[in-house]
Amino acid sequence: MKSLPPLRRAGALIIVALAVLSGLAALKKGDTVFSKRNETFLLSEPRPLAPSSAKVGFAEPLEVEEVRGNWLRVKAKKVKGWVFLGNVSEEKPRHAPAAGLTTVAASETNTVAAARPLAPAAEGFAARHDAGSAKADVEWLDAEAAKTLESEVVAYLRDHQKGEYAP
Repeated sequence: MKSLPPLRRAGALIIVALAVLSGLAALKKGDTVFSKRNETFLLSEPRPLAPSSAKVGFAEPLEVEEVRGNWLRVKAKKVKGWVFLGNVSEEKPRHAPAAGLTTVAASETNTVAAARPLAPAAEGFAARHDAGSAKADVEWLDAEAAKTLESEVVAYLRDHQKGEYAP
């Protein structure tokens, strides 16, 4: 298997964001979604740099009041605001972000854990199926991702109008 082409963390994050967004069904007024972050800020308007009007916790139910492209106006208990579609889930998350790293069963883990290097049994499977460089590819991708600052990712998304910065 050839090495992965040069990727930057920004590109990888965009791919993940697009996969997340495409996985959500068409939401409408009255639907319930759940916050996916430990702290999800609700914004005063549907734009990434808008002031925050409220904050909700992890897996908090949010009722959709309006859909505007990739933005949802939601209410939770006594607060309201706008949230980017990529920050919510249609199903209530069971594990806080990165909590799945310590689970054993695949059904109880998350995509963060799925991207980590695998156990020796998995390495054996990869070798038998001509995917022996998979471990090196993941290690290379991790090393490349570690070189990229979060501020660079935000700048890339903003400058190229991707993700929550899309018009």
